[in-house]
Amino acid sequence: MKIIHLAPLVTGLLFASLTHAESMIEGIYTSPAGDNGRGACTLEVKSIGKSPKYGDELYSLQSSGEGACEWTAIGLAKNFKITAGIVTSGGYTGFIAANWPFGPGGSQLTVASFNPDGSARNNESFAKQ
Repeated sequence: MKIIHLAPLVTGLLFASLTHAESMIEGIYTSPAGDNGRGACTLEVKSIGKSPKYGDELYSLQSSGEGACEWTAIGLAKNFKITAGIVTSGGYTGFIAANWPFGPGGSQLTVASFNPDGSARNNESFAKQ
């Protein structure tokens, strides 16, 4: 009988921890300045606030800085990995995959960009500010 009474508590704790993890990935991330004079990029990850039928949450990713840093993407998170389509990037179309290698509480973020045909384009690392 005691197990039945614990089920709502366990469900509530699980839901609360998932909501907390979603808020942990939101924030501002920066990449290190690269070799050859490339400047650092700043990436903002924020929830759009709509929960889709499939997936955890919709997110907006906005990158700013010099040159290739300027892009915006909108994507779907599934298990705290975001797959997104690039919306603006100086005429470039493609996709990105954002991953938190140490989980949603970690401060490291890797972003890989892909051409429309699926070939790899770029890979960038970010750290949360």
